[in-house]
Amino acid sequence: MTPELLGIIGRSLQAIGWVFMPFLLVPLLSLFSPKSKFIRSFLTNLVQIIDGFNMGVGEAVKWLLPLLVVSIAFGVIALSIFGQAWTKFDESAIYFHATLILLGSAATLLAGKHVRVDIFHANMPPKSKAFVDFLGFYGLMLPFCLVLLWNSQSFVALSWASFEGSAESDGIKGLFILKTFVSIFALMMLAQGLSLAARAALLINGHALPSLPQNIDDPFAVKHGGDGL
Repeated sequence: MTPELLGIIGRSLQAIGWVFMPFLLVPLLSLFSPKSKFIRSFLTNLVQIIDGFNMGVGEAVKWLLPLLVVSIAFGVIALSIFGQAWTKFDESAIYFHATLILLGSAATLLAGKHVRVDIFHANMPPKSKAFVDFLGFYGLMLPFCLVLLWNSQSFVALSWASFEGSAESDGIKGLFILKTFVSIFALMMLAQGLSLAARAALLINGHALPSLPQNIDDPFAVKHGGDGL
């Protein structure tokens, strides 16, 4: 892949990103226009689309977990019992693990299973939780994801330019794909954070919340006793 083609693709993706950037402000605008039916409908549809997509990806990549266990077990058994080692099997565990984390983190955020470091959020009233999540998205998650996206462009482009693979001659020749997942991770987390901020804005405005995917608990429900540690 030539540098010229990579440059065209990169500029095209940047243009798309700038076009969709204003959508990140819609939950914020909804607080100033709480009675706008258009914004409320838009946020409801946006939340359902994002939640459905990220949950679908999470359901798909979770099957990498048994493959991760098998690859590690096979490598250990082959080396310790038969004295054999295959670079591809050793590296496959890294690929499975990285893909599982990078592509599954958004679904994990939706399910509320990321580790929280506070001891107050779990017992807060629903509206207080909504304010915390709303401010957390704009104050922390949004800047982090944008910085990660911006800084990942260079090493992802360089990796694609050479179709970067393993440093070992018999390793997996797909490192450029794995590095691309870093940018995809940032996009998925940005989208899921936007979904949570939109859901929080709807709750703050007193509107009905969009339905959650199956087996996902309400992120703003009070959990007495707390599980935030």
